[in-house]
Amino acid sequence: MIDTSVLIARESGRPLNAALFPEELTVSVITIAELTASVHAAATTDIRARRLATLDSISSLEPLPVDAVAAREWARLRYRLAEAGRRLNVNDLWIASIALAHGLPVLTQDSDFDVLGGLGGPEVIAV
Repeated sequence: MIDTSVLIARESGRPLNAALFPEELTVSVITIAELTASVHAAATTDIRARRLATLDSISSLEPLPVDAVAAREWARLRYRLAEAGRRLNVNDLWIASIALAHGLPVLTQDSDFDVLGGLGGPEVIAV
C-alpha cells in the first residue's frame, strides 16, 4: 500500500525506487483524505492543479477503508507505541493499521514509520 508521501514525492519530482513497487498498488482512505485536504489548502491555482492531478492519478484505485480489523490494529499499535514511549502521527498510524489489517506492506518515503519497528506493525518499505 502506498503512503501519501510516495504520491507527494512523485508530484514534487523526488526520486522513487520503482523496482520496489509491487505490480498492484493500493491506497487507504486516509491517503485520499490527506491529498484532498492538500488540494483545499493550496495557496495558488498552479499548486492546486498539481495536487488535483496527483489525486486524479489514483482515482482508479479502490481505497482500503477503516474497518473493524483496522480499528483493532490501530488500538493495539497505539498501545504498543505508548508502552515503548514512541509516537506516530495519527494519520500514519491509521495507514499502518489499514495495511496491517490487509497483510500489506507500507511503501513510503516517510521515516516516521520507523517507530513501528519491533512493535508488530506492517512491513515498511522505503522507496
